[in-house]
Amino acid sequence: MTLMKILVLLSFALFSSVVLNADSPEADIRGITESEAMAIVKAREEAREAALDKKEAELLNADIKETAIADLGYQKVILNRVAVEKPVQPTSEHMESKEADFDESAFFSPDTRERINLTLSGTVRDGISELWWRHGEHHFKIFTNANFLWFNTFEERIEDEDAIYSVFPIIAKGYSKPLESIDSEKWYPTKADFTPGQIEYYLVKSSGDEAIDEEALKPIMLMLEFYRDNVERMKVSYENAEKMRIARDAYLEANPRKKRDVIINSAPIDKSNR
Repeated sequence: MTLMKILVLLSFALFSSVVLNADSPEADIRGITESEAMAIVKAREEAREAALDKKEAELLNADIKETAIADLGYQKVILNRVAVEKPVQPTSEHMESKEADFDESAFFSPDTRERINLTLSGTVRDGISELWWRHGEHHFKIFTNANFLWFNTFEERIEDEDAIYSVFPIIAKGYSKPLESIDSEKWYPTKADFTPGQIEYYLVKSSGDEAIDEEALKPIMLMLEFYRDNVERMKVSYENAEKMRIARDAYLEANPRKKRDVIINSAPIDKSNR
């Protein structure tokens, strides 16, 4: 196996003018406690149930003309035929306000950058990420000491001045130690294989063509640069999300959600108002 170890911080000079859109918390992220996570989950679940109760009441209190029920055993499907509601005709004032809100500039400034979809698969063991993806007809694989699980709380879209990448990550936690009994020839690096305090990666598989490899690695470099600049808040955001997940599982185990029937209200089409 031929390995190429690359110091990412030196590689970023190739990709200036980088922008990564992250649907993440604000820059100053505060870690939450387990009790805070439970309180947030409790408030959200109670609000959810209250909203569903309200919606069910609205459906059942409609002007119902006929009802049919399908009992599935574990759940009922209630089909209600309700009276036809006359559509609300928009007023001239409403139409004028909509016309005033129309922004012509949105139609004359199209984004001409290339749009690229990227499926990124991988596992993370002890903070080391094994990533593989496909670019054209070629398969690529790297090992990096950047923890890609921490991208789970961020929007999977990255961009620069040339392209917009929609990244679909399939990243999972791996075993603490590789299962050598399954694949004895598989090499997996340890933290000792990376320079302390630096973000690096080993290029394990590539096309062998410098131009193709640079294009294939470009979105990964953008993600690693964002990681380099935001590692602390990414870590806190991920840990918060994990606490929320654990709290949600515990809350729902102790407070199962109310079993609800499916209620469908429908009205015959009034051809005169179609």
